[in-house]
Amino acid sequence: MTRTWNGIGVDLVRWRTQQGTTGVTQRPEHVLFVTLSGNTGRTAAEYEDGPGYRGTDFPGAVTFIPGMRRRRSEYGAGTIDYVAVRLDPGLLRSLVDDRSQVQFRGFTNRPDALIHRLALALRDEVGTGGVAGTLFADSIAMTLSLHLLRTYSSLAGAPSPHRPARPLEGAALARVVDYIQEHLGSDLRVATLAQLAGIGPSQFSRAFKAATGVPPHRFVARRRLEYAARLLRRTDVPITEIAHRAGFAGQSHLTTAFRRAYGATPAAYRAGGA
Repeated sequence: MTRTWNGIGVDLVRWRTQQGTTGVTQRPEHVLFVTLSGNTGRTAAEYEDGPGYRGTDFPGAVTFIPGMRRRRSEYGAGTIDYVAVRLDPGLLRSLVDDRSQVQFRGFTNRPDALIHRLALALRDEVGTGGVAGTLFADSIAMTLSLHLLRTYSSLAGAPSPHRPARPLEGAALARVVDYIQEHLGSDLRVATLAQLAGIGPSQFSRAFKAATGVPPHRFVARRRLEYAARLLRRTDVPITEIAHRAGFAGQSHLTTAFRRAYGATPAAYRAGGA
């Protein structure tokens, strides 16, 4: 199963290997592989001009292959389920000032709790569809990019270029909130909201959370569900149309998210006059 947004793509894969299976990976994107379950019995990998690895895949193992870096690998017999995350290098370059000096360090089968948690969130988004959609993917892509820069690049250990976020205030916050409310049925993007606020995307997400207490995608998800609930209570608009107006992929998507939030399906919520 595959899902692609602007700047980030996700593949959910079950992979079976035979003893002695070999492979070469070299892609223009930065690629993260996160093992969810299973093992390969044995894994040997080498990066060009980089470290080698001898070990085995395990649940929670993270592999990072920087863009255009070649990695050769050989495996024992086994089966694994994994999430592959593809990140646009342009997104990471946009977050640093001296772009020509950043070098990334690839690695194989390391534990990384943050990357593992974000991979699970992306898996759930691909499998069930979240309420915030593209805005959620934007937030995950930004968080992953900053983590890779701070932890697995030549910038690791350097002082963070980001100061503590100042909350969005006054007219800027009002513009963003009004825009969200007026475009709940649209595919909202962090870049668009940041432009309305007059700041960069990474700074925007932190400033918005500082002002509202939640990141942009959670704020939008809550507003979409509240809007759907209001239409269910106050109108006779068909549920399929409500799903469209509130920014859901369809009635089943709305039903799944609505039941999770309100403990009832949209039809039952409407019938009960809640």
